[in-house]
Amino acid sequence: MKDPKGLFYQILRSRRSVREYQDMPIAKDILERILETGRLAASAANCQPWDFIVMDQNHPKREELNQVFYKDGFLKAPVVIAACAESEKAWVRSADGANYAWVDVTIAVTEMILAATAEGIGTCWVASFDLEKARRILNIPKNIELVTLLTLGYPLEPLDIQEKNRKPMSEILHTGEW
Repeated sequence: MKDPKGLFYQILRSRRSVREYQDMPIAKDILERILETGRLAASAANCQPWDFIVMDQNHPKREELNQVFYKDGFLKAPVVIAACAESEKAWVRSADGANYAWVDVTIAVTEMILAATAEGIGTCWVASFDLEKARRILNIPKNIELVTLLTLGYPLEPLDIQEKNRKPMSEILHTGEW
């Protein structure tokens, strides 16, 4: 490996939300590496309060799941991962009772997104979908929260490094105090 630091930052800069996918399946070994990255993610007190439901285009309920999306581009995603949080298994901060289930699931999904980008796979964290319909289709128990539907697939446009529209550091960074 030439420059692992440089490669890591290249992956960060080329990551973007992909909403249109090629009609090409993701190889099993690639998908397994992406999922393994989520499994290995950090979580508060190592509680790992997450579960993932993976559905490819061949699953009998995939057409039904496609109906929960509000944008058509996601319909061709070869894989959808439902990332779920189990609050009862999460670490809770004693000072204010904050439950870290969503934080932990977010860390795992973010790491899967970066792993997918490294593999040339595009992703989109989908938050705008019919939540209740998705819960029913995926048979998610009442005590489990559906955090996101993550779509994965080979993007129509390559994952090149592109300038991102982000606030300048001067607007978000505070040194020592607010």
